[in-house]
Formats: sequence, structure tokens, C-alpha cells
Amino acid sequence: MADSIPLAHRGPSPQRFTGSRASSPRSDQAVPHVISLEDVAEVAKDIHPRWKRELYLLLEHPTSSPSAFIIHFAATALIVVSAAVTVLETIPSSHAISGSVWFGLETTLVVLFTVEYIARTVAHSNTWVSCFKWAISFFGIIDLLGILPYYLEIALGQDTSTFFRFTILRTFRLLRVFRPFRYNNTILLTIEVMYLSFRRSEHALLALAFFVVMVLVVFSTLLYFAERGSWDETLGIFINSDGDPSQFASIPAAAWFVLVTITTVGYGEITPRSFLGRLITVPLLVFGLLLIALPTFVLGREFSAVWDLMKESEAPTDSQEERYQPTPLSSPLVRHPGAARSTWDVRLDTLAADAMMPLGTRNRRQSERDRAELSSQITELRAIVEAQGDMLRRMMELLDGKGKQKAVQFEGEQSSPWS
Repeated sequence: MADSIPLAHRGPSPQRFTGSRASSPRSDQAVPHVISLEDVAEVAKDIHPRWKRELYLLLEHPTSSPSAFIIHFAATALIVVSAAVTVLETIPSSHAISGSVWFGLETTLVVLFTVEYIARTVAHSNTWVSCFKWAISFFGIIDLLGILPYYLEIALGQDTSTFFRFTILRTFRLLRVFRPFRYNNTILLTIEVMYLSFRRSEHALLALAFFVVMVLVVFSTLLYFAERGSWDETLGIFINSDGDPSQFASIPAAAWFVLVTITTVGYGEITPRSFLGRLITVPLLVFGLLLIALPTFVLGREFSAVWDLMKESEAPTDSQEERYQPTPLSSPLVRHPGAARSTWDVRLDTLAADAMMPLGTRNRRQSERDRAELSSQITELRAIVEAQGDMLRRMMELLDGKGKQKAVQFEGEQSSPWS
């Protein structure tokens, strides 16, 4: 599954909130998407012949037909079974099961995944460029790495799980569990919002990382000289006051203790014994609390800001609600093709400019926009009141004119008998 479902068809992509300048309407193109976003239906239109296009839709577009949905469901089930088998093989109690059983299960799964991989390669072989893009895509590489260790075992005639370099390849098959979630709108948007939160917090995080490195270097050096003890020429090591080998025999060893302390992990395998060493450790305990709190606050604030902006711009208009009709193949993992929304861009240009601004500046700009909107509403109300006033004056003039005519007519009737 090399091509991802476009998030623009399911709501506004949070990538639009990465604009760094208010005057740059296309600043969203400066930041690459976390996930490749190509419209499967649009790509399928350019695929020829027809059978290859049908194969492409069958494998890449679960809502194109009932058969495509069934294949998607079956592939997802195979991925879950494959991950379960990989995990169960490592349980000690499962070692009593014959190896031929595990080999048979793995062979069956690998054959099915191989057929799927070949079918997807054929479906993407409309041109050599599209085939190459599929081969080097994230899911294409994961699919290949998932079946490659099995064929290496067959070629080498031995179990590759005993070799560390092949064991790493075998673990890649577990990454296939991420494939079904490419159709889940919430998960994809959450991943992108997390990515953008890191992007927007990069300066604060870099400053914090620099501070951590400085603390690590300074305090590990202080602890090394405070806890290293005396050098024993016979043993060739540092000895502490109790006659035991020093646990702070080098600055890297002391740096490990500092890192474990400031991250509040506290393994306890290395502890300072002298009063001076424990006194130096006290500031590390306080700094550890700040190290956990500050990134959590910064990332949490930025995540909330991007998420709120995305949700605010995601509210569909009445015409969009009428145009959206759920398909019969309702599934939380499947995108509804009728959920296209194409009228976000008017408001998102302003939101994109605001998203990268500090919170105070963003609030001030929002207040200015609110005041401008209120002023516009007051102006409109004043125009309406003036129009109504003109209408009332005309009515009064009309009534006054009719009253004068009646008065003249009445006076004429009163004066006629005397004449």
C-alpha cells in the first residue's frame, strides 16, 4: 500500500498549519507531509489496461467494491495473525510445540503475503516510475522485509533467527500492523498533529536539549572527581573509601548516573556514597522534575493549538453535509469516498498564518479580528436603522399629505352651504 488516502478528502490536513509567514499563502508546501497523500481514485484513472486498473482499485481502494472491502479485511486479518504468530513463537511454553507447526504457519502466511506483494507490484506497474515509487515506498519496503527473511532461510538452509542481522529483518514484519490504519482518519491526523507539534516546539526543545547536555557534562565531571576514590596501582582501578571498585571510574560512567537521575528512571545500580557526591545529586533531582514538566507543557500546548485549529476548520458547511452520504461499506478503517470537502481554503489561509504565531500574538490577532467583525456588524446595523428611519419619514410625509388633503376637502364641504 504505497499510496496513502488523501487527508484533504476527509478534512483539512494539519500540514496547512505550518505556515511561518502570514504573507505566504503557499507556506504549507514548505513542510513535507508525514505520510504520502495521493488520491487513489485519481491515480487509477491513468492506469491502463482496464484489468490493471481494476486490480489497483481492488487492492488500494477498499470502498471501490464489496470485493475490495473483503480483500482489505482479509489482508488485515492476515497481518494480525502474522503478528500474533511472531509474538507467540517467543513464549517459552510454545517451544514444546513442534517446529514443523510454526514452519507450516509461517510458510502459509509468507506465501499469501508474497502473492499480495506480487499483485501490488503488478497493480503499480503502469509505468516504470510508478513501479519504482511503489518499491521504495514505506509500505512497499515493509512488505518486502516481511517476507525476505523466510526466503533467506530457504536459500541458506538454516534458521536465520540465530543471526542478529536477520533477526532485525524478521522484526519488520510486525510493522505491517500499521497498514490498516492508513484508512483511519483520526490516527493519521493525530500522527501529523504530533509531527507538527514537534516542528512548532523545535526551538524550545533544542534549547532544553542544550541545557540537558550542559548539565550532563558539568555534573558528570563533578561526580567523577567526588566519587572516583583513589587509584590502586596493583589492581589498576579506582578504589572508594570502602575498598570496593569505584562505580564512578570514568566520566561516561558518571554521565550514565546523571542521565538516569534527571530522567527520574533511577535504576539504582550506581549510587554516590560520599556526602559530597550526594550533595551534588540534589540539584539533579530537582532538575529531573523540570525536565519532565517543561517538554510535556510545551508539546501539550502546541498539540492542543494545532488540534483545535484543525477541528475548528473541519466543521462542514450545510452544502458539505448534504453532499456527504455514508457508503454502505461502513467501517472505521475505511475512508468514505463521498466525504470529499473542497471549501476549506478560504478560512485556512488565515489559520495557517496564525498557527505558527506565539499564543499571545495569536490571541491579540483574534481579538483584533473580533473587534473588526463587531465594528462591521455595528456598521451594518446602523445602515439598517437609517434605512428604516428613511422609510418611517416617508410614511409620515405620506400620512401628513393625506391628512392635509382631507382637511382641505373638509373645509370645502363646510364652506359650501354659505356660498
